[in-house]
Amino acid sequence: MRIILQWRWLLLMALAMLAACAGGPTTPEPAKIRFGETICTECGMIISQPKYASSFAYAESEGRFKSLPFDDIGDMLAYMRKHSDLIPVGVWVHDYISEEWIDAERAYFVHSDAIKSPMGHGIAAFADKSAAEQFAVETAGQMLDWDHLRIEMAMAEHQH
Repeated sequence: MRIILQWRWLLLMALAMLAACAGGPTTPEPAKIRFGETICTECGMIISQPKYASSFAYAESEGRFKSLPFDDIGDMLAYMRKHSDLIPVGVWVHDYISEEWIDAERAYFVHSDAIKSPMGHGIAAFADKSAAEQFAVETAGQMLDWDHLRIEMAMAEHQH
């Protein structure tokens, strides 16, 4: 009888562990990127430059989220336009200076042809407004917030 109870306990523990592992995380978070290994969702290239990496999360199912990694902020924006059925519940970019994740809606962006981002979109993100302003001057770029960046990139795509 004791062996049967032990087996039941082990089975219950195994089932609990499987249930905990099912689906994505229970809160939206940026993708876990292993630089030099993780593949960009949009272009399929290896993500190797943290300062340009980005991510967004969407609800995969009730209470479970999936995060997608990108090697270039412009690639993430292009993917979001192509897949408008995936409603972002969180969007993150890396700060150009610290290379830490920041909320895209609170970031300051610089768009310039002088910025050599991985896929050539020429976008850098900053947590600090004055750093973004200075970088915009240095690169003869335009400083934008998240909403204006999305609009500019969508308009640029329609002009091609």
